[in-house]
Amino acid sequence: FKHEYLVLLLYIKTLQNYYKLVHYYKSMNFKHNLLAIAIAIILAFFVGYGIEVFHDSPERTDFCPEVYEVIDEKACMEAGGIWNADHAPKGERGFCSNKIQCHKPYEDARESHDKVVFIVSLIAGVIAILIGMNLKHDSISRGLSIGGVFLLLYGTMRYWTHANDILKFVLLGIALAILLWIGIKKLK
Repeated sequence: FKHEYLVLLLYIKTLQNYYKLVHYYKSMNFKHNLLAIAIAIILAFFVGYGIEVFHDSPERTDFCPEVYEVIDEKACMEAGGIWNADHAPKGERGFCSNKIQCHKPYEDARESHDKVVFIVSLIAGVIAILIGMNLKHDSISRGLSIGGVFLLLYGTMRYWTHANDILKFVLLGIALAILLWIGIKKLK
């Protein structure tokens, strides 16, 4: 009877140790995943903010004056706007809007800035993915790789509205080719 009791105690103790070990690995996996996600998000913010520090986004007010709050025709004209009496909502005398000519230079400046964002994000994203695929530290590797994908998405989304259909097709083809190459060469 004593022998069976000792075997049962040993079995229970082994199960307890097994569950402690499983819990330990689960908590470590959670910590590694959390670190990877944090690295990915901070990398994307870091590059995005860095672009804005060294290449400011154009502000609409630099090209088009703020005239929407102006409520009379004379003040509207003085602010550089156009008074719209014909298209005013019922009960209003009119409203002030910007001249059409101010929008084109702003859109051109925005497109130029978005192109810079696209190019820098694309380069930084590809570098982050390649470094991530070659590192031996699992959490950091995953974080850099995911952050690189975030940067590719960020840059592409910023420039997407300005790109024509052929460029969009080529960009998607290049992105697919890079991902397939990474999958074939690096994930064996």
